[in-house]
Amino acid sequence: MRSRLFLSVVFLALLLPSSAFALEGIGPRVTVSGTVEGFLITPKQAFDQVGGEFYLRATNGQLVTVVFTKETEIISEGRLSRKQLIPANITKDMSIRVRGWRVDSKTLTASLFIIQNIEMNPGLNANGTLQSIGNGSVSVLLPNGKVYTYAVTNETDVIVNFTLRGTEGLSLTSKQVLLTLNPTNTSQVRILRITGEKALR
Repeated sequence: MRSRLFLSVVFLALLLPSSAFALEGIGPRVTVSGTVEGFLITPKQAFDQVGGEFYLRATNGQLVTVVFTKETEIISEGRLSRKQLIPANITKDMSIRVRGWRVDSKTLTASLFIIQNIEMNPGLNANGTLQSIGNGSVSVLLPNGKVYTYAVTNETDVIVNFTLRGTEGLSLTSKQVLLTLNPTNTSQVRILRITGEKALR
């Protein structure tokens, strides 16, 4: 009897596509980690701030569909973990972890959607050269050649990783910066880290 059960399990494993194992867990309760590849949210779902489908590239390469319901909780790890987020706060390339209920080998209904550490999250980071500092904003030249303006609020942490002397220390423009964006509004800077200075002449 045991040998038959073992053979049945082995046979079932052979029939299942290897991508099925992206949904970790035994039974209907599963967990999957990866990055956001895309999403589908209707205008009504965006207005109601409830529902939608997200397409996740799992760590094993499988594309998984994550279905949101009104019971889905969305949070961010780290300092913003206490703030409830909405589907519109999720952007492409975010590193995430999802817990939920298996629908099939490529689909789950999410109960908990976790945006992983914002300081390490590729979907919430930008870098470039600081162009200007305005009233409540900074403009940054990004590697793609475009200049973007980000809002700076009283919640923005500004970190300078080096010391300058003399008149050079009076200006931070033309310095290299790393930006960690606010997951609730990616036009706002959560952490502004000034990482380098202009090349010495």
